[in-house]
Amino acid sequence: MEDIGERLNRVVKLALDTGEAASEAEAVAIFSRYRVQLVFGDGLSEMAQVALFTAAATALPCLLGGVTYVGPDQALRARWRGHPDAPAPLRLAAALELLGVQRTTDIDSTVPCIALGAGIPGGGVGVRATFDGWTAAVVPLEDDALAEQGDCAAAAVLAGAMAVAEVFQHFRGTQPLACRRRIGWSLWEPWSQWTEAASGPGLTALPQSAWLVGLGNLGQAYLWTLGLLPYAVDQCHLVLQDVDVVSRANKSTSLLSREIDVRRRKTRMAAAWAEQRGFRTSIIERRFAPDFTVTGDEPSVALIGVDNPATRRTIERVGFARIIETGLGRGPSDYLGITLHTFPASRAADVCWPEPTNPSVDQAHATARKQAYQHLHAASGDGCGVLRLAGRSIATPFTGAAAGALAVGELLRLCHGGPRVEFAAVHLARPDESTIIIGAPWPAMNPGLVAPEQWSEP
Repeated sequence: MEDIGERLNRVVKLALDTGEAASEAEAVAIFSRYRVQLVFGDGLSEMAQVALFTAAATALPCLLGGVTYVGPDQALRARWRGHPDAPAPLRLAAALELLGVQRTTDIDSTVPCIALGAGIPGGGVGVRATFDGWTAAVVPLEDDALAEQGDCAAAAVLAGAMAVAEVFQHFRGTQPLACRRRIGWSLWEPWSQWTEAASGPGLTALPQSAWLVGLGNLGQAYLWTLGLLPYAVDQCHLVLQDVDVVSRANKSTSLLSREIDVRRRKTRMAAAWAEQRGFRTSIIERRFAPDFTVTGDEPSVALIGVDNPATRRTIERVGFARIIETGLGRGPSDYLGITLHTFPASRAADVCWPEPTNPSVDQAHATARKQAYQHLHAASGDGCGVLRLAGRSIATPFTGAAAGALAVGELLRLCHGGPRVEFAAVHLARPDESTIIIGAPWPAMNPGLVAPEQWSEP
């Protein structure tokens, strides 16, 4: 019998944990009222299409009422390749529909919308996802788009993810200003107000390798953004490390996981996806532990995406020259939260995540006593599975995608000689209240760089 903790939609879990739903069916019914329409005009640029695909991919698992689009068909300009068993068509409409987005001919004024590109009429409930250089922003529909210049795909990914976060919060009613405010983030100068930050340089260098530890929500978000960067075939080597298989719950949180991947090793699913995009891959199917040393011909930069403090404590012990780590909030009040660390830093990893002095499962037991969990227990007879589910985190794909954009943005800034962020704490409900600590300059090192591929948009 499938463990309920490996099956249940992690977004739906939000309604169970808050107590607003007394059963799984009631929780699904709540999120089935959430829907969005993606609205765009002709001539969407490559980066605007990156934002569009990110919005579509992050909305589908959590806005269960459906995701539709209104806009003309046009050439596929984003470096979206689909999946190995379902390559992306060459036209935008077919590529969106392959993802599961349905086409409609008219804008529905009763459904929130996300507008992309210039020239889309405002009005109604919704937001405009926009960007310029390394800056991502979400603004009211009646606002003009930013200049939307540059080729920083991480900023476009962030814009798409933030737009879905706004629509989600609008439905949840937890952020009164959602879909009515102007928010943004600069990946080039995250310590500055996004409206005042420099747009950042055009991409002149990309990392030629990276070691990804963890291929769940965060690891797949790293891959999503890396896969939309202008790499030529065989330019980048990725080491992919994880021990888990894809579960049905992963489909609700992770950008690459699909029904066909369930029970497949995450490493092999991710490697196939990356290789289709021209990456070279190596896979490691063992738990990360400080029992090896990174050699000179292996990636020296690590992107860490695990939710295990014990693993995080050891990430500096194997010889990575540079480490970028992100983490996500877990509960009903902080599932929109993101933290980012870089190492080496003023505080070592084992100080950032000290050994717990009194491990406790009290919170999981308290959650499991809620009515919805008691209903699940009665229906399944799986008390252990229900308790494990109660201890699992609430997770949304748009929060993971935003974290992935922040991490890859940090890596790209390293490649372009910019200052580093040692620590960041961001909450998508309150991005203007973020905490940023600028780190001391790292000693000079060459992470291995390659030039972006030059290509002409169709």
